[in-house]
Amino acid sequence: MKKNDLIQIKGSDTKELRLKLRTLKGEVADLVLDKNMKKLKDLKKIGKKKKDLAQILTVLRQKELLQELEPKLVGAKTGKDVEATKVDELTVVSKVRSTSKRGAK
Repeated sequence: MKKNDLIQIKGSDTKELRLKLRTLKGEVADLVLDKNMKKLKDLKKIGKKKKDLAQILTVLRQKELLQELEPKLVGAKTGKDVEATKVDELTVVSKVRSTSKRGAK
């Protein structure tokens, strides 16, 4: 998957991602079946598809976490961790990372 494809995936909604996920799982299963039947010549295709699958799963999980955190962050205007009421994905991710780093010390 190229960077442009990954950017498009990050911009798409969860329904599209779940559909793409289902398609990729089927493709991986078909490739593994072809490999076991000695039909597949390029074994790297399986690894590439699995990598694409993992990237989509990661983006889906990020979107789920964002949906869980956004109401909490917007509602907590007085907290030190929140500086603005309008929160975008990168801000939420950076706030979560900085909070988890402080807790580890």
